[in-house]
Amino acid sequence: KTSLDDKESSGINAEYGLGEVVYYASLLQPELQVSLLSEVLADVDEEERGGCVEAALALSIPIDEVTMRIYESIVSQHVPSNSDLVSVANISDTDARVVAAVSWLLLTPSQRSDALIQGNRLIRRFLGARKHTPACAVFEMIPADTIETIQKQWGEETPAKVGNAVREYLCLRAYLDTHQAYNDWCSHSANRPTTPTFEGGEGGTFSEQVAVEEKKKSHELAMQRWEQHLIVQTQLTRDKMLNVLLFIDGGWMIDEVDTGDVERREQLESLRRVCIPSTTFLLVNVLTESGQDAAVVELADYLASEQYQLYTLFTKEELRKFLVRVYESSIRCGCDPLGFNEPVAEEQPTEEN
Repeated sequence: KTSLDDKESSGINAEYGLGEVVYYASLLQPELQVSLLSEVLADVDEEERGGCVEAALALSIPIDEVTMRIYESIVSQHVPSNSDLVSVANISDTDARVVAAVSWLLLTPSQRSDALIQGNRLIRRFLGARKHTPACAVFEMIPADTIETIQKQWGEETPAKVGNAVREYLCLRAYLDTHQAYNDWCSHSANRPTTPTFEGGEGGTFSEQVAVEEKKKSHELAMQRWEQHLIVQTQLTRDKMLNVLLFIDGGWMIDEVDTGDVERREQLESLRRVCIPSTTFLLVNVLTESGQDAAVVELADYLASEQYQLYTLFTKEELRKFLVRVYESSIRCGCDPLGFNEPVAEEQPTEEN
């Protein structure tokens, strides 16, 4: 017998303590160990998992295989779909279970590579469905020291699959940082200080006139602080977006080493076709609203560059919309429709000359 039904699994868990179950599993063949514990431990509370893992490791049970099987079971049973998103700011129950499943891969340092690979895969799936909130939730599940832990584990012999996962993690972090910066920019732009009413100025008493002047000065200082912060936030948002569009060493979401995984290559390419155009249009909005029309025109050079080949990721309709925005910016900043500065008209000679 290689597996237990739910009734048998719950019966074993109820009749014996977790330590006894782990010890019993250690007496079985390795495959039966994994099968039994993956079903029994799946319902264990998070605070009890550490003790189970320590007991399993002490008894030489392949606990990493157990936790991976639990993770895969949860994810396969709760496949997220576009309809699962209840709102922009919330996560559906289905997505929340999938996000929480990552915690099973964080119980031992030896499984950190698996946690990174599977976490990246989930983030890709959520971003592909344009579900940024659960994607961010998965990213936050990955410990900040993950890359350092992996480097210590593998050293210079890091497998190509793991090395690609590390690069992918950095790409995803850059993209999620971009959206956070854009949200912060939108929030600050919308919170422009309101102009107060100045009653009691001319014709009022001396004290009323002084109060009005103080109110004006206070408003001017608030506006100066708001404008300075907006300049800083605009530059930060612009830099983060360009960091995604012009990602180093080959481009955003492009593996450093081709492992021959066709399905993965197609998934990465599909995500590039979703995220690169959307990031570009967000950047155009930021630059346009900030009066940086020349930077919008310059952005067209990046898209047309053969070094980055970003234009290949746009549909014809997306390219048309982008070129319309570039045309509008070029007119506003005094360039011709192609983005070149308008030539200064030569002075015509007079009859006297």
